[in-house]
Amino acid sequence: MTTQDALETGIDPHITARAGVGSVPGDLAGAPLLTGRERQVLVLIGGAAGNRVIARRLGIAERTVKAHLSSIMGKLGVSSRLEAALFAYAHHELICPAGQCPLGHLPKVQ
Repeated sequence: MTTQDALETGIDPHITARAGVGSVPGDLAGAPLLTGRERQVLVLIGGAAGNRVIARRLGIAERTVKAHLSSIMGKLGVSSRLEAALFAYAHHELICPAGQCPLGHLPKVQ
């Protein structure tokens, strides 16, 4: 994604540059499509939590976590849980606004 592309989609180009967008799977344009619950699930996946842990932490069923993960993967254009986790880690500031993160903020990717 170029700086111009980022500006046109409303995504902060500083975030995309710092995250090394070329090396991270996924489509940044899908991030704004995520629901609040999908963002919570994605951040927990980025923190290496398993489905059972995510379900307990959010008070939902494991099958619901799986449904959210499937939806997240479709919206972000990733094909595996690992790719979703990498996306979550690299774009943490984009998917998890300050003060609204279930894990606290992760270190910035350099």
